[in-house]
Amino acid sequence: MSSPANLDLHDIPLHKLYEILLPVTTSKTAFANWAKTFVCTPLAIFEPRNEYHCEVILELARREGKVVRVAGVGHSPSDLACTNEFMLRTTYLNRVLMIDKEKRRVLAQGGITLHHLHAALAQHNLAMINLGSISDQTLAGIVTTASHGTGIDYGVMSTQVISMVILLADGSRVYCSRNEQPDLFLATVCGLGSTGLILSIELEVEPSFHLKEVLESRCFKDTLSNLKQLVHSAEHTRMFWFPATDMVCVSMLNRTHETKRPGGSWFYDSFMGFHIVQLLLFLGIYLHIFNTLAVFLASWLVSAGSSRVDDSYRVFNVDCRYLQHTTEWAIPYENTEPCLRELDKYFHEILVDPRERPHFPIEIRFSAPDDIWLSPSHNQQTCWIGIVQYKPYGFNIPYKKLFEGFENILSKFEGRPHWAKAHKVGPEEFRDLYPHFEDFLQVLQTVDPKGLFRNEYMQRHFFGQPVDGRVFKPRK
Repeated sequence: MSSPANLDLHDIPLHKLYEILLPVTTSKTAFANWAKTFVCTPLAIFEPRNEYHCEVILELARREGKVVRVAGVGHSPSDLACTNEFMLRTTYLNRVLMIDKEKRRVLAQGGITLHHLHAALAQHNLAMINLGSISDQTLAGIVTTASHGTGIDYGVMSTQVISMVILLADGSRVYCSRNEQPDLFLATVCGLGSTGLILSIELEVEPSFHLKEVLESRCFKDTLSNLKQLVHSAEHTRMFWFPATDMVCVSMLNRTHETKRPGGSWFYDSFMGFHIVQLLLFLGIYLHIFNTLAVFLASWLVSAGSSRVDDSYRVFNVDCRYLQHTTEWAIPYENTEPCLRELDKYFHEILVDPRERPHFPIEIRFSAPDDIWLSPSHNQQTCWIGIVQYKPYGFNIPYKKLFEGFENILSKFEGRPHWAKAHKVGPEEFRDLYPHFEDFLQVLQTVDPKGLFRNEYMQRHFFGQPVDGRVFKPRK
């Protein structure tokens, strides 16, 4: 008698499918994102060890009429990864499949974290071209959300993708690239995991390099007056803005052949910059003055100009420090200066309200235009502006009013929300923001007509269904 692995999945009885998946069904009953701001209780959480397990999970979902949500480490500060039906965690789909040093390419499974990918590439003297603030996410996670680093001549990280292999809702496998199945490729490379399960990603990389970071403090007015020059003064320019002190820390990153000198200080970076600041933020929940002290201390700690040289990923990445609420939007680069001026006015109005506790810094980054259908940088040079409200020691802090005012201003300047972060934008607005939005929906209808990968986030933001944006918020 044939073993289940040798049978066509359609011929395996339903109870046998459950038996096959029993070893990869976790005992966990809940899933929470990294910041603990969204929590869900799926019917089952699977952690497949191989592609056959993935095929079985999709077969089971088709028969049971359930949605499958693919989730990596859950770093998205939204309910993007959440579902109350089936969840497929890519924890063990994390291998490097091929590295071609000569062609500067790597082929890896979608579940590999960037930390592990850096280590594998370093063994071959290779590195990723550009990176965001952290490397905790999975490769598929950063690709499908068009996550980004900074650099006015560098695209979002999705632009580094050469090809992908996808397991579609019907169980078929498809190879796609810009030359083969280009519509599926352009829909998937920033598709929020809704076109199918990404089994592997081929990525363009470059020879490993050191980055030199030079920090420079400027007042807000001077920064705006010299914005264009600052943005183009380095390969990768990012800014950390502290409205309460009227100070902007400009971080300029360039490739260099200098030897490593990581810099840093335990006393200033860890003791003062992490522990004391967190204590002040916690006390600031109850007394406004401590929140003010926290921002002045944090601003002072980065006010002295400094520089460091280290491996590229160590300089690209920054310490996100504490659990947090966050939102980030992308605006056309030409709108940067007027948008920042209006935000400055808004934050100074907020700062005089003793009931508000705005945190810091506001992170400002830049990216080049691309042709990816749902990339926030589609067809435009882009300025990304993000704000945070920390959760000191895990304690919640008000953020809704602050974020609402911020989002209203960014919307006014043609803002597009970061896909991985919580927002309230729906399909009608997206039709105006993205010329290929209908093309994307048409691809979804072709590859997943029954909505196998259509979780609550997709139902709400892409199909306008009445799914409450707070359905996965933790209950007090």
